[in-house]
Amino acid sequence: MAGSFSSEVGALSVWAYVVISAACVGVLLWDLRGVRIYRALRVRGVPVKARCVGIEKDKSGQYAIKLNYTNVQDGRVYQFKESNYKNPPLGIGEESDALYDPAGYAPASLVSRHTLTGAFPYPSCVALPLLVAATIAFAGGI
Repeated sequence: MAGSFSSEVGALSVWAYVVISAACVGVLLWDLRGVRIYRALRVRGVPVKARCVGIEKDKSGQYAIKLNYTNVQDGRVYQFKESNYKNPPLGIGEESDALYDPAGYAPASLVSRHTLTGAFPYPSCVALPLLVAATIAFAGGI
């Protein structure tokens, strides 16, 4: 009976480790994707003028703006959306500097949204040590 109890506790520990490690790996992959998108725009990004063509307000009171820009390679007009503003940074018809990725890997973005803080992987700074600590704890039988 006692052996049965200890194997159940061990099974819970393995499942806890699987859940923790899966969550950490998911955060790491998500964060690295964000860094790659940021770098794609910083390295390959083509600067253009984007014109605000619409403003929307969501249920939480945040604003989203729709912007159009002209692709310099094919001359076509594309639209992208920037959201999570307390106040819209542009009025309809106003222009701002934007970057788009001609390879199409990264979505277009306003230059003002591309600061150096966008490239630092803050969530990975928590997820990676947590993954290492969980691995050490479960490998050591703690």
